Amino acid sequence: MRSRPVLFAMFILAACETQPATKAPTGESAVAGTPAPALAGKSLNESAPPVDLAALRGKLVLVDFWASWCEPCRRELPELEALYRRHHAGGLEMIGVSLDEQRADAQAFLRDVIVSFPMIHDEGQALAKSWSPPKMPTLYVVDKDGQIVHVYEGEVKVADLEAEVTQRLGNG
Repeated sequence: MRSRPVLFAMFILAACETQPATKAPTGESAVAGTPAPALAGKSLNESAPPVDLAALRGKLVLVDFWASWCEPCRRELPELEALYRRHHAGGLEMIGVSLDEQRADAQAFLRDVIVSFPMIHDEGQALAKSWSPPKMPTLYVVDKDGQIVHVYEGEVKVADLEAEVTQRLGNG
């Protein structure tokens, strides 16, 4: 049964791109206009409490699926951290979901790229199966009612995301 995670990792790696994203040929994604699937897990920061999207109901939440081996993800995480720091006091929350096969790979990456928002490791790819991110990275915007309102497939243009976050928080 080890071949399934390897095949999934190969699919995700093939989907990791810097150009405008296109839909993956198979699978149904969590899409805008639908309730966000459940998302909970143990924090990659061993001393932090578990992460649960349901506990953030009432806030604007960005959910970012990434992996340490994905170059666009590596470039994007520091920018997402800066965005999070600018808007956290105004009500923005963020959850990072590592799709690395090994938890230690994600933890090693996060020793170099410091983020202050919660990060979880998708052990066994259960979250990826329910959310079905079509590209690496994929970022979901989840509104205060728990609805997915926007999906950014592939590397996000942070200026576009900044404008959306500002507008949705009522700051613009």
